[in-house]
Amino acid sequence: MSLFNIDELQKVARRTLRLDERYFTADSAQIDHVLQTYSRFDYSKEYDIFLSHSYKDRLAVAGLAEHLKKQYGYEVYVDWIEDSSLDRSNVSRRTAQVIRNKMQRCRSLFYVTSANSSSSKWMPWELGLMDGMKERVAICPLVKELYSSDSYQGQEYLGLYPYITETKATNTTLWVNSDSKHYITFKRWINGENF
Repeated sequence: MSLFNIDELQKVARRTLRLDERYFTADSAQIDHVLQTYSRFDYSKEYDIFLSHSYKDRLAVAGLAEHLKKQYGYEVYVDWIEDSSLDRSNVSRRTAQVIRNKMQRCRSLFYVTSANSSSSKWMPWELGLMDGMKERVAICPLVKELYSSDSYQGQEYLGLYPYITETKATNTTLWVNSDSKHYITFKRWINGENF
């Protein structure tokens, strides 16, 4: 089993979104415009996974969402992909209500950790809210190393939650791990089974 690699996920996003070289060096506004053209918000849609993340990791998160959809067939909610009308520069009660409503339509939350996640103001709020609503919250570490350990030691309260890994083989599987020796398939976990 392995953790998710940031560079690999960014490649998935670039390939999927057909970003050419000019976007690799483009400013944030140009990248945002391309990513938001894929917006497909649907108020009635149910999701398997809500991706809580730092917006600074948006390219890797777009790749992760695409990977989870294509590889496993899961419905994934990412706020700025699914609802481009949310204005990050003007956070309001409406913004919080939209996020809360979408979280109610999600079966689980992946808390996507990276070097950028500690600066996010929304991620702890989303984690606590979803933990209280559904109790199906897992940490999804993004790592820079191509070959990293398959274990995760979360700092402070993040270590209380299980974490996500995947097996990359002919039978690719998504796992939820309580530690390196205790794990369950994501499919069983999302359906209510425990370790």
